[in-house]
Amino acid sequence: MQESTQLLLNRDSICRLYNVWSTLPAGKPRTSLDPLQFGSRLLPHLALLKATSDDYRYELVGQRIGELSRSLKPGSTAGGKYQPAACRSNMFRLMRSVADSRKPAAQTAAFEGTNGIPRRCFSMVLPLSMDGMVVNDLLLGLWPVPNPAEYSLNIQVEPVPSVPDLVEELDHSHTA
Repeated sequence: MQESTQLLLNRDSICRLYNVWSTLPAGKPRTSLDPLQFGSRLLPHLALLKATSDDYRYELVGQRIGELSRSLKPGSTAGGKYQPAACRSNMFRLMRSVADSRKPAAQTAAFEGTNGIPRRCFSMVLPLSMDGMVVNDLLLGLWPVPNPAEYSLNIQVEPVPSVPDLVEELDHSHTA
């Protein structure tokens, strides 16, 4: 996985996020989240979202995410009441796929920054508060990724085929 080599900088945070989520009790209740489990280095990269009838509302937004995009603040929505902007629609589709599949998903994609210029970011979305077939909450991790010279700013979405495999690979590269 070539993309994972670019994620080594955030390896510990990505693995910690997934590992905290994976140890939550059945149904992954949001109320079981303990901020101390994430640690001070990871919390700024996290956001909690609440599912609404046709969107997701940001309820908590970590400081680093807020710095990456000023439009992401508590009360804002992932898709908005209008058609999502191109850079945000990738994130909205990722959130929707997690809610539909009830499984974690991740991708590297363009993300509109505070200055309106797309940045390359890695995002992981994890389902929370699953009640039957409904996912009521989402946990989002977001990290800027260095933009290698061979990539243009107009990057394509690069989905991660398996989040558990990615985490295992990142964890393995840490111990090697």
